[in-house]
Amino acid sequence: MEVRILGPVEPPVPPKPAQILAVLAVECGKVVPVERLIDLIWGEEPPPQARKSLQVHISSLRRAGLPVEHRAAGYVLNAEPGDVDLHAFRGLVASAADEADLKVRADTLDRALQLWRGTPVVFAQTLDVQRLAAAEAWVDAELALGRHAELVDRLGAFVAEYPLAERLRGQLMTALARAGRRADAMRVFRETRKVLVDELGVEPGEQLQQLYRDVLEGSRDSRRNYLPRDAGDFTGRDRELGRLLDSDGGVWWVEGPAGVGKSALAVHAAHRLADRYPDGQLFVDLHSPSGALDALLRAMDVPSERIPESAEERAALWRATVSGRRVVIVLDGVTSVSQVRPLLPGSPGCLTLITSRSRLCGLEGVRRIPLDVLSSDEAVTLLKRILGDDRVAAEPDQAQEVARLCGYLPLAVRITGARLAGRAHWPVSKLVRRLSDERSRLDELVADDLAVRAGLELTYRALDENVRRAYRIFGFLGLPEVPSFLWAHLLDEDVLDQLVDARLLDVIGSARYRMHELVRLHARELAEAEDARQEREDVVRRAVVAALSTVDGLTEQLFLAVPRMQDTLGVVTSAARPTDKDAWFAREEPLLTRLVERAAELGLAEMASQLAEVLVFAWFGLRNRYEAWERTHTAALESVWRAGDLRLEAVLRCSLGQMHYKRDNLVEARSWFETAQTLFVNLGDVRGEAVAMNGIGMVCRDLGQYPCALEALERARDLLEGTDPEGEAHALYGLGSIRRELGDDEGAFGTLRLAEAVYRQASSRRGEALAARGIGLVHRARGELDLAEDHIRRAHEMVEGTGDELLGCYTAQAWAKVLLRKGLLDPAEELIQQALDGCRDVGDRFGEALVRRTLGEWRLAAGDHAGARIVLTDLLPVWNDLSLPLWRARTLRDLGAVHARLGDVAGADRSWDEAAVLFARLGTREQGEVHQWRSQWGLAPLRVSR
Repeated sequence: MEVRILGPVEPPVPPKPAQILAVLAVECGKVVPVERLIDLIWGEEPPPQARKSLQVHISSLRRAGLPVEHRAAGYVLNAEPGDVDLHAFRGLVASAADEADLKVRADTLDRALQLWRGTPVVFAQTLDVQRLAAAEAWVDAELALGRHAELVDRLGAFVAEYPLAERLRGQLMTALARAGRRADAMRVFRETRKVLVDELGVEPGEQLQQLYRDVLEGSRDSRRNYLPRDAGDFTGRDRELGRLLDSDGGVWWVEGPAGVGKSALAVHAAHRLADRYPDGQLFVDLHSPSGALDALLRAMDVPSERIPESAEERAALWRATVSGRRVVIVLDGVTSVSQVRPLLPGSPGCLTLITSRSRLCGLEGVRRIPLDVLSSDEAVTLLKRILGDDRVAAEPDQAQEVARLCGYLPLAVRITGARLAGRAHWPVSKLVRRLSDERSRLDELVADDLAVRAGLELTYRALDENVRRAYRIFGFLGLPEVPSFLWAHLLDEDVLDQLVDARLLDVIGSARYRMHELVRLHARELAEAEDARQEREDVVRRAVVAALSTVDGLTEQLFLAVPRMQDTLGVVTSAARPTDKDAWFAREEPLLTRLVERAAELGLAEMASQLAEVLVFAWFGLRNRYEAWERTHTAALESVWRAGDLRLEAVLRCSLGQMHYKRDNLVEARSWFETAQTLFVNLGDVRGEAVAMNGIGMVCRDLGQYPCALEALERARDLLEGTDPEGEAHALYGLGSIRRELGDDEGAFGTLRLAEAVYRQASSRRGEALAARGIGLVHRARGELDLAEDHIRRAHEMVEGTGDELLGCYTAQAWAKVLLRKGLLDPAEELIQQALDGCRDVGDRFGEALVRRTLGEWRLAAGDHAGARIVLTDLLPVWNDLSLPLWRARTLRDLGAVHARLGDVAGADRSWDEAAVLFARLGTREQGEVHQWRSQWGLAPLRVSR
């Protein structure tokens, strides 16, 4: 028997039994305790005979043929959930949420809504919320299907039932506007505003107000939709699609192998989300950032004459164009992060969907969606949608086998489906037989020019042997692109031209070649089948030598605790050097990173390690390219482990320790350095031990562990004195900076001046500048501001000549603080902003926090006490995250002064109290300052127990 409670209860029974039946139906199949039934039916004051009355009403339900049964704890409606309209409604809504096909989804939701016949007799408010959510979802689907005019009347009826539902009213405005009834859409907004103000005393929300402005300007009627056609048979990806549909914008990176359906997912999601991004739905097949920006700007109606030539200016114009708008952008086929950065909107209201075959790192704030092959059921469902249910139902086992032989790869399943659809006389079993032969499977999986092994084979066999060999080299090298600085060491240009003519190779840019992935896989198969292992490895070895010969000439003397510790096996540095080093490395970083990984995969441990280290001193360490630094060194380290080379392991561990140190991951950095130090000691490598001790000392210094830091740095200095001037100077600088923090000014002066002299002896301009800055900081701490400014200005000028932007940020910050203490606020502010921008550009977390603290001090000095409190308070969790107690203490000290100036004596007391405890624990020079400040503001001295 069916039970209906979404409206008057059916089958019809008297009022009280109807309420009881409705409660039992809501909990269909579950026991409802007697006390709960009484509470729900009669409320807080049930009649004295409520339990007896309940039994009577239950008996009347049973006489009506309803399967209500007694249990020890209560009563249960012993029926299938599908026999109750509420549960049928919920099942249809859940099914619709998982349905990718918009039409099916809309029809399913419509069927669910048709089950409602009025107001339920129980739980009316709760159930009505579910009905409203289903109605809104149904309207979304109908709008996406373009049924605007047909939707208006029924949607208006829903609005009449739910007059306070802003989203429903917004949907009605959208439907009216798209149906050409702008005046009616604006009338709905005015009515909405009146209802909300009269009933709730509030204005419409920002989203509804923006919709009104859009309708008023007519922008909703001419949508910029440049998306490719949505796949009508889109299948699976429920979890991934759900994440995108539930998102509130931002940047999403859809990644996975070729043919897995990245573009299909991104385009399908963009179509589904079109209503939420009414200002444009854009699609770009990535070639170059500049060209893509041109296409995007034109799509947003920017006139040609306003589009600048340079990519940087185009990127700025693009961000300005979409600022404040809601746009969804699909960036398809991305191969590097550098392609993406100029294309990302600055507006938080936009959604960017990126598809890429590569797992690229370095893009901040991105949320990733990795795609794998379909499940078995999803692959068969895709076949059904291409072929029709009947054809698959006639041969279900064969359909399952086709999906399995396709490896559940969407592209392969789609190809087989298309072939069967075009051959109605073929049974599915015929294709199973054809796919079962592994040797011919790729020949069967043909769609246009993709995965055509037979065609590739014919083309390959028609080539001269030297061209064939070039083809195999490209395949085995396994690089995304091969630029001239590599192929010139491997291949003749005439041979490359023949591969281009044979359409086995593409020319991109100037003297740069790329091989399609499927083509490259074919070429690699041939290399592994036709070339000896030694010959294959020699290809990668020569590529590494070619890279070393170029990159080694671009290395710089960096201020790192870890110096270069390997030679380059006598590789001759190339005479040809890029004219724009930054642009060259930005372009070649993915290639060089992959080359290190390829060498490591083949067991070329020493070569992989050498190239990884050289890249640190040429690019990674200079520009804080941490992801590539970690990737190359992790790959090289795994290869070194397999080879059992303990010294190379120690060298790589030191470099990874330096990387974590620069990334402000201090605890991790110490672990890497300590393991390296143990290895070096066991090997009897004195210089290596000293390098590791330098690293340990710098980490312990920043952690505020000064005894450990002094011991490590003294040991490093002893080991390096007279043999490694730069390493010795690093140790001296660390020792001098610690003595400054501990208040030993004379010791700090002597050590830092010696460090400056040794840096000069080592021709380290950066180190000399850093030591000069350190001396200036001692003078600043002593209040000798003119001397401090002389040293710090000199350091800043020296850094500007080295091109080290990050160190320049630190000297600018130090100089700004001197000017601040001199009362020169304007020039100090200019230096602060310069330093802040620079630290953010390179992602230096400590540097940014340091400069933000100086900004807080500047606001305090400028009288902006409220602004200073915000800046300094926001920094406290940052210092905790970075494990830097001294900087937390200093910030608390300044924050106490801010609270005092704002009249918040309790806040000042708390801040100074914690700062004093930290300073005392660390033993730094500031211990007495807090007591003086407390006394100045009339606060009691700290209790002894603290």
